[in-house]
Amino acid sequence: MDTEHSAPTRLAFVGAGNIAGPYAASLRRHPELSLMGVYDIDAAKATEFAQANGCAAYATLDELVAEDPDIVVNLTSAPYHHSTTRALIERGATVFSEKPLALTLAQARELVELAAERGARVACAPSLWLGRCYQRTAERVLAGEIGAVRLITAEVNHGRIESWHPAPQTFYQVGPVVDVGIYALTYLTAVFGPIRQVSAASARLLASRVTLTGADFEIGAADAWLINATFESGQLLGLRCNFYVGAGTVPRSVSFHGDAGSLRVDDLFRPDAPVSRAAFGEPFVAEPPGETLEVDWSLGVLDLADALRTERPHRTSVEHAAHIVEVLEAVGASARSGRTEAVASTFPNPFRSVAGGAR
Repeated sequence: MDTEHSAPTRLAFVGAGNIAGPYAASLRRHPELSLMGVYDIDAAKATEFAQANGCAAYATLDELVAEDPDIVVNLTSAPYHHSTTRALIERGATVFSEKPLALTLAQARELVELAAERGARVACAPSLWLGRCYQRTAERVLAGEIGAVRLITAEVNHGRIESWHPAPQTFYQVGPVVDVGIYALTYLTAVFGPIRQVSAASARLLASRVTLTGADFEIGAADAWLINATFESGQLLGLRCNFYVGAGTVPRSVSFHGDAGSLRVDDLFRPDAPVSRAAFGEPFVAEPPGETLEVDWSLGVLDLADALRTERPHRTSVEHAAHIVEVLEAVGASARSGRTEAVASTFPNPFRSVAGGAR
């Protein structure tokens, strides 16, 4: 992106909750992005966030859209992603939504259809897979460095949210697959294409939890999941995901296993994650570390901004996000029924939508 001769892309946030701070901090590392303002149904929260981040606080969604931001970033909580994104599309906005796109496939399809009908750009997190180590590892896999990949294993152990988060209850309402397993599912479908069937088992391992203030609460969704998925391109995925085991005990990783060996990304949440390689039958050996990079929540927004400027497809497409919602719905249905569930949707290949790849 030519930042020297281009005005910054103007962003506005809808939602000033916990994730808004990390997004704003990431934006400050990118002069080609500028935060102009924020709206939240809690006006005091919006004002506090605006003062801390040097931007305007808008009184209504209509007031925000009237300021004509280039991209509106939907940072509301998960139950409001669908309704907020719909309202923004209807008002003519370009939208980047936090994940998931919606909580049901019907809602996700509605947004895909509405975006197509209105000619609107809609993008969706998670976008950490656009980070350097994920992109470069995917390129190596797709180039055949370890031969034909037939098996992928992933660990998403996210620990016990109540040990650090002041309001953990909402995480336990949606569960670990929707909250963090989605990072692995989005990355791997970006690499290998659509998932066509899933089977899953789940359990409530620790149903009673205690907040930082000592209040007892019961979890909603299951806190541990075992998922098998088959990609249209033939690979089998085994994913373990929970809010029980800490990442310090079992790292959050993705391993690609091919005919000639294996590659492993050793941390799903860091763009500078170590990468390890193994020849067939040999142990993993860590490769030399690269440049130290901070977690960047703005990668998807940055890609969308560049896509707007260069008139190319953005890589975090609404169709991809809707496919992930269908996968999540199938995972839940399989755990309830004990049967393998089919997945039908498809999406544009994000590794072919822009020249190059790694940022």
